[in-house]
Amino acid sequence: MTSESPTSDECLLCRPELADAHFSRTRLWEDEHWRLSAVLQGPIAGFAHLEPRRHIPFITDLDGAEAASLGVVLAQAAKALRTAARAEKTYIYVFGDHVPHLHFNLAPHREGDALRGGPGLLEPNAVEVGLSAHRAVADAARRAMAGGAE
Repeated sequence: MTSESPTSDECLLCRPELADAHFSRTRLWEDEHWRLSAVLQGPIAGFAHLEPRRHIPFITDLDGAEAASLGVVLAQAAKALRTAARAEKTYIYVFGDHVPHLHFNLAPHREGDALRGGPGLLEPNAVEVGLSAHRAVADAARRAMAGGAE
């Protein structure tokens, strides 16, 4: 990681339409501070990113309304994804070496899927989940975040 973070003009996540296209994401929900998007590829249906709308490089840079609302929003998003994916739990993790804009990775997990705890997070040779499974979970989570029926 470099010592300097890009400005919001250079940050991919500050341009959500470009980020959605780059990561093959669909927007599930947003408010004035946060945005939740589901990735529509890979072995985990419902894998999503929760990110602040404002350019914030690291969790230690949170303040004000983003800091005050983080716990509620993160819990709501994790529950919506867990329910939508019919998962046992939702893993939440933060890295940040590749995209220097704070984002939480949320990954619904069911016993026997490609996720695993510890190094690697995904099983070797994990099989890609089909687009229809990704879309079904994304649509259900979008409804849940909007307060709709599950």
